Amino acid sequence: MKQQATQMMWFYDPGQGQWRVSDHASNQLWQGEGAHPWSDNLDPADEVGFAEFLSRLQQGDKPGQFIGHLQGEDGQAHHFLWCGQYLPEQALCCGWVSPIEVNDHPFLPAQANDRRSPLRVQDPLLAQLAQALSAKTGLEFFNTLVDELALILNADTVWLAERGDAASLRVLASHGVDLDHYLLAGMPCQTLYEKGQACTLVLEAPVSGHPWLAPGLTYHGHPLCDRHGQTLGHLALLFSGSVALPDLAAVLTIFSVRMVAELERLQSEAQLRLSAVAFETHEGIIITDPDYKVLRVNHAFSQITGFSSQAVLGKRLSSDLWPSEGGLGYELDHLSRWQGETMRRHARGHGYPQWEIVTPVQDDKGRISHFVICFEDISERKAAERRIQDLAYYDELTGLPNRRQLHETLAQTFMAASRDHLVGALLFIDLDHFKTINDSLGHAAGDWLLKEVAARLKRLVRQGDCLARLGGDEFVLLLPSLSSSPPQAEMQADLIAERLIGEIAAPYRQGGQVLHIGASVGITLFPGRDQGVDDLLKQADTAMYQAKSAGRKTRRFFDAAMQHQADRRLLIHNELRSALTGGELMLHYQPQHLVEGGDLIGVEALIRWQPPGRALVSPAEFIPIAEETDLIVDIGNWVLHEACSQYVSWEENGIHIPQLSVNVSAKQFHAHDFVECIHDVLAQTGMDPACLNLEITESVVLGHAEDTISKMTELKQLGISFAIDDFGAGYSSLSYLKRLPADELKIDRSFIQDIPRDGDNMAIVEAVIAMARHMGFNVTAEGVESRQQLEFLRAQGCHFYQGYLASKPLPVPYLERYVKRMAGKFETRNSIAAEL
Repeated sequence: MKQQATQMMWFYDPGQGQWRVSDHASNQLWQGEGAHPWSDNLDPADEVGFAEFLSRLQQGDKPGQFIGHLQGEDGQAHHFLWCGQYLPEQALCCGWVSPIEVNDHPFLPAQANDRRSPLRVQDPLLAQLAQALSAKTGLEFFNTLVDELALILNADTVWLAERGDAASLRVLASHGVDLDHYLLAGMPCQTLYEKGQACTLVLEAPVSGHPWLAPGLTYHGHPLCDRHGQTLGHLALLFSGSVALPDLAAVLTIFSVRMVAELERLQSEAQLRLSAVAFETHEGIIITDPDYKVLRVNHAFSQITGFSSQAVLGKRLSSDLWPSEGGLGYELDHLSRWQGETMRRHARGHGYPQWEIVTPVQDDKGRISHFVICFEDISERKAAERRIQDLAYYDELTGLPNRRQLHETLAQTFMAASRDHLVGALLFIDLDHFKTINDSLGHAAGDWLLKEVAARLKRLVRQGDCLARLGGDEFVLLLPSLSSSPPQAEMQADLIAERLIGEIAAPYRQGGQVLHIGASVGITLFPGRDQGVDDLLKQADTAMYQAKSAGRKTRRFFDAAMQHQADRRLLIHNELRSALTGGELMLHYQPQHLVEGGDLIGVEALIRWQPPGRALVSPAEFIPIAEETDLIVDIGNWVLHEACSQYVSWEENGIHIPQLSVNVSAKQFHAHDFVECIHDVLAQTGMDPACLNLEITESVVLGHAEDTISKMTELKQLGISFAIDDFGAGYSSLSYLKRLPADELKIDRSFIQDIPRDGDNMAIVEAVIAMARHMGFNVTAEGVESRQQLEFLRAQGCHFYQGYLASKPLPVPYLERYVKRMAGKFETRNSIAAEL
């Protein structure tokens, strides 16, 4: 220890009784004889004082000093100063030992003895620096270091920088300059990092961006290297003149060991802080030994598992924490990472799914020293996956299989029926008048009704059947393997369809009221010749429409004729739009007359479709198809514009008709721009609004009462009149009727056509006319075809009529002749009356 006894740093661990010493060349554990590294050289008279010095350091929190004598090789005793302090966080004493008398001292390095300097007499100031630094750690150590070095060495600027990355440096402490960080390129220290050696140079040119690095200053940079030779940072000093201390590099080397130690400690603490933040994540973390004994857990572990973090320390995962017959579910015989889903037991006893990632940690000999297990509770994720699965395959409202699952089940059932030579059936169920209830009472009532229907249908389903909801008010019942005989299978399917129609038709009691609906059912048997699985739904749907056409609340089996009708519906749907743009639509006009006297009081515009080279297509055939799409709005607007233009043309040509009636569909009426459209038509055609009568059905009102009343009121202010068309055939509501600003009721032809044979219809017509009279409505009867019907209407006080008794709907030229003929007839009648 003779060479290491001068100007060195020392560390003492009282608990282990171990010393570590470092000089400018090394930093190593002392393994010599005696109680401390200076036992061979310390004057025996100083041993007690040195022991008391160490004891004071351990018992206090302030720095201490001790001056003793070390015997040199020349036999002379030399004064030395020990400075130190106890660091409770590390349970360690540390400090410096420096000679007080340094002239011709044999313990100095040879290169230092060969380069004498007048400033060498200030070495006691370096001892003073050592004393000041011995009690400092971290950033406080570096701040004290740069301040004291500036004072002792008379330096203008001192700073200590840490290398952040390959291109930049972070300043930890500075004196004489306010500096946080800077780029390495172009700085004086760039050479230092390239060569890893201390450098002293005179700045010859200014450094861009750093005016304090002025030309003429002397720069000294000292690298701070770890034990692997990696440069962690550097200490830099600036002098106005030359460096006053020739052996500055050797002196700084004495302190570099401590600087590197403090720098590494700062970096280690930063890593520990980052590790602590990472450790306390939302994921659970367990650190075990190689036998899965728990060494440490984080807070999230307790939140997920319910186990106390203290209670599990020292316990084994496989036998104490998560015992199971299969063990942990994984074996790490080799050094590899494992991840996967496991089922674990919660502290409360229930199981839950967990995603685990197990990472083995190796020691420096390649053996497993620890396991780090990161995990998270995936119960919510699994539940979400199940919900997504349910949404993908099940109807959210009723819980029944949806269209997607039905298609998959249908494909499997069809293949099995073909293979086993068995006959099955597919029933397509559509609720009758559901839209009326849904629009009238609201979607909440509609949803309730759909769930009730689903519950009733479930009671009829046999094991192996599949009941699904396609959407809206459409359900499908799949009946596999009914029989090997087609007639027998047809009979069973018919019985089941009859039962479900009766079940659905039973009253529904909700909110103090009784609701009634029905069901129309289309049935197709499978497998059949030239029949594929994709045809089944289409065939059953086609049969269901036939059941609707047959009067609802009934069932129909699919046959080829139905398919022909379905194909025609599709053809009409596809051709209707081109018919509107291609000029294939036209208007016929049906005269309207006074019941009393027969005077012409108006005409009703009725649409017709004439495809090129084919017969007329009945409105009863294409209007319902148009109403299924928004095309009815475009057609309605075209009819309105065309009829008004024609009426104005008649007036300009002297053909006077008192009033023009135009039908308006529910979708057209409730379009957001309907009122604006009426204004545009009146402006573009010049139509007198007082001569325009708009006919709306009761369905316009349902669910949109306020909107209907508002629009009707606004248009009536222009002079337009309104008629309620097909009155009595819909879902009539007298409470709405009395609020509507309508002028006229039109009795549906279904009540007129059986007069006088049907007494019930006669009573209904009589009641409607009487009610209308009391409410101030005019009444028009539609579909009048006989004198008897007209006489009955006259007796009841009906105002107007239209029908084949007077005239069928006529094209424009024929109507013009009709109007002229009627005008001539009444002129003759008036002339005769005048003569009489």
